[in-house]
Amino acid sequence: MKTKILLVDDEADLETLFRQRFRQAIQKGTYEFVFARDGGQALLILEQHPDVDLVLTDINMPGMDGLTLLDQLSQANSIVPTVMLTAYSDMTTIRTAMNRGAFDFLTKPIDFEDLEATIGKSRRYAQQLRETQESKAIDAMKTRFFTNIAHELRIPLSLIISPVDKLLETDDLPHQLQQPLVTVRRNARQIMQLINQLLTINQLEARQMELVDQVGDLPDFVRQLVELFRPSTDVKNLTLRYETDLPAGSYRFDAGKWETILFNLLTNAIRFTHVGTITVWLHQTPAGARLTVRDTGIGISAHKLPHVFDRYYQGDNQRIRANDTTGISLALVRELTLRMGGTVHVESQIEGTAGEPGTVFVLELPVERTNGNGGTPPVEAPSVVIDLPMQAGELPGKTTSGPTELPPLVLVVEDNAELREFMVTELATTYRVRSAPNGYEGWVLAKEELPDIIITDLMMPRLDGHGLIERLKADPATDHIAIVLLSASVEETHRLRGLSLGANDYLTKPFHLGELRLRLRNLLSHQQRLREHYRQQLAQPDSATPLLSVGDEFLRKVYTLIEEHLDDSTLSVEWLADELAMSRKALYLKVHNLTHLSPVELIRQYRLRKAIDLLRLGHSAAETAYLVGFETPSYFTKVFREFYHQTPTSYRKG
Repeated sequence: MKTKILLVDDEADLETLFRQRFRQAIQKGTYEFVFARDGGQALLILEQHPDVDLVLTDINMPGMDGLTLLDQLSQANSIVPTVMLTAYSDMTTIRTAMNRGAFDFLTKPIDFEDLEATIGKSRRYAQQLRETQESKAIDAMKTRFFTNIAHELRIPLSLIISPVDKLLETDDLPHQLQQPLVTVRRNARQIMQLINQLLTINQLEARQMELVDQVGDLPDFVRQLVELFRPSTDVKNLTLRYETDLPAGSYRFDAGKWETILFNLLTNAIRFTHVGTITVWLHQTPAGARLTVRDTGIGISAHKLPHVFDRYYQGDNQRIRANDTTGISLALVRELTLRMGGTVHVESQIEGTAGEPGTVFVLELPVERTNGNGGTPPVEAPSVVIDLPMQAGELPGKTTSGPTELPPLVLVVEDNAELREFMVTELATTYRVRSAPNGYEGWVLAKEELPDIIITDLMMPRLDGHGLIERLKADPATDHIAIVLLSASVEETHRLRGLSLGANDYLTKPFHLGELRLRLRNLLSHQQRLREHYRQQLAQPDSATPLLSVGDEFLRKVYTLIEEHLDDSTLSVEWLADELAMSRKALYLKVHNLTHLSPVELIRQYRLRKAIDLLRLGHSAAETAYLVGFETPSYFTKVFREFYHQTPTSYRKG
């Protein structure tokens, strides 16, 4: 890479010396030199050659001297480093040059090895400055772009929220429209809140956010904020506590920033706490106040803890699945705390380790006690809007007298309560639907109910989607269940891993409900074709022997057990369930899902299909009856005729 150097010196011999000394480097394109006789000429050359990488300038020159040129350069081009050349060993002049912004200095006569080392060092310095300036310019451009877009989004969001609010206030609003409208409003407000937080962070970064002094009762202000979240904790059966030893009275503080900090800390605490307590303490300290927010939630991994305040950091995705997937809220908490001159600290303990799980945030914030307003605006009541989280609900389909009349059973495993409720509501019009808020509870429910299809999210607490698939496919009772993996992640590795573990399909969020319905229909149609295939293997006399042709591993094991005890008329469903290490209910559901037959019907039909093979081999009807486990030939003949519409003797003769 070529280094372009401007040499400013009134000695003509120095130009000749440089050309001779660096002749080979100039020919190779390593260096390029431009020469000026004084500071004024140098400034003109820099206007024509903005790509100059280094300025070498003498200090003592006629016209504009080196120190004056240095002052001009610091104003015109702060990136190009300037190295001073002087014949004097005058440290006062050298110190003056360094204080005015010189990068380095060299004394005459010039040590060219020292010069080359200085050139290399200055070039690296200039490159770093250019990269920093370019990065700042790009960041500034991104910030302006985002700020403009964010402001543009606020208008259509306002036009969504306002009409929805008006509709929800309508007295005769149909009941079936209320919940969808509440969902629209809640999510629109969440987007608005996110936009506001991003705009606030950009203001803090650009140092455009000023401190706002207000006077009010700080302990009572915090109490009011905490109380706004009590309905949200009540919905999740959590205990919410507020304690303070800060004396009541007037305090000077920035209410807006306190409100934003507490809103984000409490919102996160509620999201990640499924059982237990959330406590807010406000304590008096010599420097002001200590605000502590503690929860008994799932905690944060030790290796993730140092990064929780980094912007756009999403935490441990396999353990934590927040609505705040942008990682904005805690970054905003830190930035606001620092802006107010405070500090923030976090400690956490995850589930499954020694000690009580949970997370605690401790903020030290300067607060000033005051006797009166003194013209300062008073603190108003908190203005944040808290939307209640939705409770998980089950919308089971109709139950009828016979199992064959029931619609397919779909299990939805999704940790976002609102999305889970939406999917349950929409799918319940076609299917029986059960739901679970995480992979572990989904696994327990799947073993109890053996659904036809499981729709599972990928990133969930306790057990993620990949872990759920692994457990389902490792258990003979559940390995047949079709699985649709649903995830907000667009990474191909997540999709490929899910499919490799045994997922039948994969959809990314946001998904089209119509597409999900079509994929469910296709999977159920495939299952129905398999059921018909397995039933035809038993019902069609000319089909291949079931034990040799069945493709399902579980059915092959069932057929093998029946085959080994074919002549045992006492063979029962209870015995078969014990041999398969399954409950009678699990065996029934598994067999029914695979064949639409009960275990009793499967045993009988397998005996009858085996009787076909024995009759072909020349055994009499009576012999065949005993060989396939019937106690009397007459009963065998009756059952055979009902199933194959002919007697065993007629089939043998035919």
